[in-house]
This record gives sequence, structure tokens and C-alpha cells, in this order.
Amino acid sequence: WCTWLVAFPVLLSAVAPPVPSSTFLQMWPFKFMPAYFDYTEYREQSDEEIRNLMATKNVLFCAQPHGVFSFGGACAGVEWSKRWWNPKTCPTAVASSVLNTPLVKHAVGLFGTVDAGGKSLSKALKISSVVLYIGGIAELFLSSNQEERLFIKKRKGFVKLAMRAGVPIIPVYFFGNTSVLQVLVHPVLKKIARSTGITLTVFWGLFGLPIPRPNLITGVIGRPIEMPHVPEPTDEDVDKYHLKYVEEVQRLFDKYKKRNPDYENKTLSLE
Repeated sequence: WCTWLVAFPVLLSAVAPPVPSSTFLQMWPFKFMPAYFDYTEYREQSDEEIRNLMATKNVLFCAQPHGVFSFGGACAGVEWSKRWWNPKTCPTAVASSVLNTPLVKHAVGLFGTVDAGGKSLSKALKISSVVLYIGGIAELFLSSNQEERLFIKKRKGFVKLAMRAGVPIIPVYFFGNTSVLQVLVHPVLKKIARSTGITLTVFWGLFGLPIPRPNLITGVIGRPIEMPHVPEPTDEDVDKYHLKYVEEVQRLFDKYKKRNPDYENKTLSLE
């Protein structure tokens, strides 16, 4: 019976679909996350302005950096769900491996999830807003508590998606996402992770255990970057608006890094 006690939740999770829920995000352990990380947020537009924008058009929220796990995103989700965000109408894009992993898909699924593949995102943006972590798995291996590195120069597909859908991009930055956990970086592990979409590595935090450090996490929501509706954008079109996004991320980093003491002397490296 002990085997079934362990196996039953896994089997049930394997066949049952995840259920996004703002209600569960206000329960243990999620509701304690913002306090644990002393989460602070700065917004360049009011909650009302965000609600009004999302009432008239879908939005692509582009978040960085990824980290081992986006505890900044989790904190933001808990706080946003109290004010303007609904995980059912603004899911987060995740790797297909997350959607197919029992238990994990239900824990992450509370925040609302959609496959991060291009076709899936294109379809999702026609009916809802989406949160997308631009750096993805590749950015995970750039995590460091010594410097801030983003995988962004070669990531342009999200701009093309936004232009095809004619939706604005709102950059979101989480200071501290990459320092609460440290990750073992090895070329082989990185290659496996990127090819499978599954994170196979070793990470540690508090007391050398896989427990995130209670470091300060600071979230920043930038201004919308309006995108023209272009069904078939050219490379020049994509490059133009990708540069606008990169410049905006750099601006947010430079403007707000001193709000988080751990980042006061850090510089941003774009790769």
C-alpha cells in the first residue's frame, strides 16, 4: 500500500489536466512567497492602465531573466492575481516537458500554462495575453550571483510573433531571480537541456541545499512597446523592434538596479 500511496498522486497527475487558479495562489505555500523574498515591485503604468490595455487587446509580457526557477514570476503571480491578472486569461509559456511531467505540471499549472512552441504561442495570442520568458532554458545556465547575463541577442522569434498578432510587448524584469539559486554549468548538461527542454543539472541555495535563499527579489513592469500588425514581417522589421525591446530591457536594468542592493554594482551582459 505504501507503493500505491506514492504512485497514485503521480498517476493521477499524469492523466489529469492542470487547473489555473487565482484562489490557490492565495493559499499555502504560494501566498508566503512574496514575504519570503521580501518581494518589491515597481510599475511604470498603473494597475488600471494595465487592465484597460488588456481589455482592448492581448499583450505579450516578456520576462527576464529565467533563473533555475522564476521565483520572481511566482511572487508576481501571487501579487498580480490580487489586482489585475487572471491565470486563465493570461497563461505563462513553458517547455512541453513541463506540461508532460506529473506533479510539476500541476504546481506550475496553477499560474496557467501554454506550450512555448511557436505554433502554440501564435494560437494563444489570438485569444489571450501570454507571459513568456525570453531566455528560456538557455538563460538558466547563465544564472550567477556575481553577474547578470541575459540570453537575448539571438532570441527574435517572440518579436515576430507579436508583430504577426499585432499585440504590444511589455518587458518585465526580476532582479534577484538568478541569485536565489546557483546552478552547475557544464556544456554537456546545457546541450541536453536545450535539446530535450528538460533541466538536468545540479542546483543549490540555502545551506547548500536545493532551497532558494531568501534574497530580495525586485520586479519591474515596463511600459508597453507598441507593435505594428504585420502578418509577414521582414528580417528588417523584426530587427528594428527587437532592438527597441533590448534597449528597453537595458533601460529598466540601469534605472532600477539600485532598488535592489545586491545589484547596485552589477552590469548587464547581453548574449
